[in-house]
Amino acid sequence: MEKLLVAYDHSEASQAALRWAIDYSKSRDVELLLVYAVSSLAEWELAAIQVDPDPVRHSIQRLLNGEWTDPLRDAGIRFETRVLVGRPADVILQFADDEQVSFIVLGMTHRGTLFELLAGGTTEHLLHRAHRPVLAVPAEWTSEPG
Repeated sequence: MEKLLVAYDHSEASQAALRWAIDYSKSRDVELLLVYAVSSLAEWELAAIQVDPDPVRHSIQRLLNGEWTDPLRDAGIRFETRVLVGRPADVILQFADDEQVSFIVLGMTHRGTLFELLAGGTTEHLLHRAHRPVLAVPAEWTSEPG
């Protein structure tokens, strides 16, 4: 059985990536691993202002196990969900390696080139450091009929 990792944050772009993964999986023996990566920096910032990050993580896990994965249940696709904590690109890559996924699917936003050069987002890091194929799906992607 093939394993696919979908990096997910419920953004428009990640919803497009999930739609693509569902279409891909319908005619194959695939298990989707839907992963939400929480930045450890964000958790440290919450802790610094004395806010417990656990309820946030639990809320995300509930959404992953609930309404965010309804399209997978509706399509009859096997899946697991996971909330990972750390530097998003690093924890996604480590999880992909640990689970020996075939490839990583993520949503792609259309940020300005200067922003990407200066900030070097998660997509940029994944594309440059992955040991397996990475598929970046544009936010506007919709499945083709037929």
